[in-house]
Amino acid sequence: MLKCRSCLSDKLGSIIPLGKLPLANALLSTQTIDVEPRYNLEVMLCEECGLAQLKDLIDPVELFSDYVYFSSNSDAMLSSVAKLVEEIIPTLPQNPFVIEIASNDGYLLKNYVKAGFNVLGIDPAKNIAKVANENGIPTLCDFFSESLAANLAQSGEKADIIHANNVMAHVPDINDFIKGLKTILKENGKAIIEVPYFLDLVKNFEFDTIYHEHVYYFSVSALKIAFERHGLEIVDIEKIKLHGGSLRLFVSHANRYSINQKIVSMMQDEENFGLYQLSTFRSFMERLAELKMELTQNLKNLKLKGAKIAAYGASAKGTTLLNYFNIGRDIIEFVVDRGFVKNGKFTPGTQLEILSPSKLIEENISHALLLVWNFAEEIMSQQKEFIDTGGKFIIPLPKVEIVS
Repeated sequence: MLKCRSCLSDKLGSIIPLGKLPLANALLSTQTIDVEPRYNLEVMLCEECGLAQLKDLIDPVELFSDYVYFSSNSDAMLSSVAKLVEEIIPTLPQNPFVIEIASNDGYLLKNYVKAGFNVLGIDPAKNIAKVANENGIPTLCDFFSESLAANLAQSGEKADIIHANNVMAHVPDINDFIKGLKTILKENGKAIIEVPYFLDLVKNFEFDTIYHEHVYYFSVSALKIAFERHGLEIVDIEKIKLHGGSLRLFVSHANRYSINQKIVSMMQDEENFGLYQLSTFRSFMERLAELKMELTQNLKNLKLKGAKIAAYGASAKGTTLLNYFNIGRDIIEFVVDRGFVKNGKFTPGTQLEILSPSKLIEENISHALLLVWNFAEEIMSQQKEFIDTGGKFIIPLPKVEIVS
């Protein structure tokens, strides 16, 4: 029997069934693959603790051992973490030790290294950990777990600050992850954790944030319950704009710090919205069907009028949107992406070639479907030349817009 991965309740209901889709970041080296593996992608809601989670899991080794997403490719991400570290540094004790879980290429920790602090990154992707170490960011190539945390603690590597950005949603065993945080967090330390916010996902129809890597879709209420089960508590919380709306949590050992009352207020907002009611998601799926029809019809109409359409962003969310909406080579010429490791490969499922953004102008593209709409402002600024030559961006969510 399927049970909640947090509280172990068997009261789970299906809320967002997206069918069988390819793995979001499983880029292809050829366009001629006849059969790609597809896996059920379906979100369930625990009616006991409120945690939204995938019904079926993929082995993390298959998902993360070789990874194509480099955090340093996003100017918005770099700016966000630099500002955060600048705010954190004055609050630290002497000779602090900072750990980041899922540290990627060192995009965050390099700010602490620059300030002269000792750091340790932990990331399971061999290719990315190699880049981080080469750039002077000490990085352990491994999956974070309670067992790994115990080994670090025994060797004296407990942290004053633990960063965990956009990783907690990826971990199949959430209780093991939280136990690991508790194990390596110093008595007066804080864990600073960022996760996409489930309430924003539902309000803004951000269904493309759902893919096999994201096991969980977090609400404040579900997070509070999960942390408190293991002697940790959320002491403060911020809403940030990244990824279409995220939470930045400040977590400590229980009874160490005063608790910001906005946490209670946010939980009440979730309750008032109906975030824990199955009926809310029937309306969500109905609106999603309307969005699919609206976007695909717009694209077909543009094509009939002679538009030449590409997509911008060979992203995980792009895989979900293109495949669930059945948008393929009959509409899209190719996909462009700044990530050099993606260029020359092909998108999962749709098998569209991934090229450099310069191809938008070179190939006389008139419209670019913005698959990474969460970075719209940044990308349109970068692609000013494309816009100045008459190019337009199509933003698919939360409503279809054509902008220039």
